Amino acid sequence: MDVPTRWNSTFLMLDSAVPLKEAFGRLEQIDRNYKLNPSEDEWKVAYIVHDCLKKFYDATNHFSGNSFPTSNVFFPDICKLQLKLKEWENSDHDFIRNMAGPMKEKFEKYSDECCLVLAIAVVFDPRFKLALVEYNYNAIYGENAKKYVDRVSSAIVDLFVEYGGELNPSFGYACGSDIEESNFSGANKESDDISDDMFSNFDKCNCVAAHGFR
Repeated sequence: MDVPTRWNSTFLMLDSAVPLKEAFGRLEQIDRNYKLNPSEDEWKVAYIVHDCLKKFYDATNHFSGNSFPTSNVFFPDICKLQLKLKEWENSDHDFIRNMAGPMKEKFEKYSDECCLVLAIAVVFDPRFKLALVEYNYNAIYGENAKKYVDRVSSAIVDLFVEYGGELNPSFGYACGSDIEESNFSGANKESDDISDDMFSNFDKCNCVAAHGFR
């Protein structure tokens, strides 16, 4: 049975039903007592909702996979889901917009609590440092991104000091500052331009910013 408060159960229900569309139609033809065959419009809704919820299902499987022992791989998934919810709020389909509002509210309730820790884990990854955080936050928050990036930067400084480190006043804390100045102009495009492969887009944007400052 579908569990309304668990999106994965809804996805799995649709994932089982969608391939059987023709079977439902055939059952309606041979069984006069069967009156529940969805209409064509209802099947279209099922296909669209199925594709949307698959994003959450895939991310959940990634989070729970036992072959990913470090948290630095989770931050891009969280950001990608936030971007998808933002995109669905502006969908051409009323039912997607109506679905996106409550989903976003519930998602942000939990993501706000863990996103800072996940962002710090990304900064500790030498492949990304603060650049991936800046890229994603620019895409999600636009002109308000700096506030969230500064929050991550401050948390890292606090963490460093907590562990007995000393900040050099002449050096300051400028992790990713060059990239911040570039403002990642390509990261503020409409969410329709955002690919599922966020690392690919990040690499392209990071390469442009790096060449611009060398």
